[in-house]
Amino acid sequence: MNAPGPAEQEIWQRTADFATRWISQRQGSPVELIRGLEDEVGWRARHIVLGVLDELRDEKELSAPDRKYLTYTLNAASIKEALAEGTDPITEYQSSLDDLFTRSRRFRRSKKFAEAVEFVAKFHEYSPYNNELVYSQNPMTTHFATASHWVKMFGRAVKEEARGMVILAPKTPVLLVYDISDTVGPPLPKQFEVFGRTLGRFNPLTLQHTLANCEQQKICVQRLPLAQLRAGFATRRVSDQKYKMRIGLREKLDDAAAYAALCHELAHIFLGHVGTDKDRTWPYRLNLSNAVMEIEAEAVAHIVCCRTGLKTYSAEYLSSYVGEETELESISFDLVCRVASRIETMGKRLITPKDETTVETGT
Repeated sequence: MNAPGPAEQEIWQRTADFATRWISQRQGSPVELIRGLEDEVGWRARHIVLGVLDELRDEKELSAPDRKYLTYTLNAASIKEALAEGTDPITEYQSSLDDLFTRSRRFRRSKKFAEAVEFVAKFHEYSPYNNELVYSQNPMTTHFATASHWVKMFGRAVKEEARGMVILAPKTPVLLVYDISDTVGPPLPKQFEVFGRTLGRFNPLTLQHTLANCEQQKICVQRLPLAQLRAGFATRRVSDQKYKMRIGLREKLDDAAAYAALCHELAHIFLGHVGTDKDRTWPYRLNLSNAVMEIEAEAVAHIVCCRTGLKTYSAEYLSSYVGEETELESISFDLVCRVASRIETMGKRLITPKDETTVETGT
């Protein structure tokens, strides 16, 4: 085999340098790592990233938290899955998906991040993850649906020159949706108001379903006599070894408040803020600052609660962690949206191990 030439060596080194910075500073999702590599190094970095990460794992001076992040969050299986979400040059969707994932960015300033979170929480017809994809393609979107839905529900046709926005859907490579500005037809009927509408009173079954899923996923949830200003906590410390994680909720919280607190603590677990377990069920992201952890978890809780019909005080809660121009480099908006989709699904039905790989991005 011929030795790699100067060009290949340069790409390898640039990929390694980017990955090293990412591990020490960012600790986002595998998908975001791949997108960042494509932006900074180029498409060819996709073909060597697995080898680069394997090489980094062998470095003796790597800190224990960084090594665990590489092992549990950026493991080979997760990276291969992230690579599969990119473009396949032989498919007819190559240009659309390439454009989508190139323009899909994290939101680094508090105001922009808040706008993105509100957008993701607004549209109940689609999953938080798909709402993130729409926002990344057109932040000015007001209401969106598929062409068939516009026709069936509102008698409106998609304009000939309209450019669809790509989202993911079960059993199909991609699905195209269109903003209302890209449609023509009769005046909007009254039922148009269902877009973005809250769901009304909180349904206690949502909490019951979520608790049942926690039990199934080996997360112990307890009601405890916590201090007035503490709604809950999440920890790896468990007395019963059949559980992997434990969540404590203040015992005097009503169902709605308990659900909001449970969403926040589950977010900490699923976002990797508490560490992982031997089965690598959750990512490992313990190198994040407390402020970033709280912002991510509360963003998840806000999205899920808004879509469930609950008003939260997330803005007030987060005000102590972030200012108007605070840099939020370590926040993973990709993981926030995936985790919000997962927790929302937990409130609707029992999630079996077979379902685990499909609930994060479903429509």
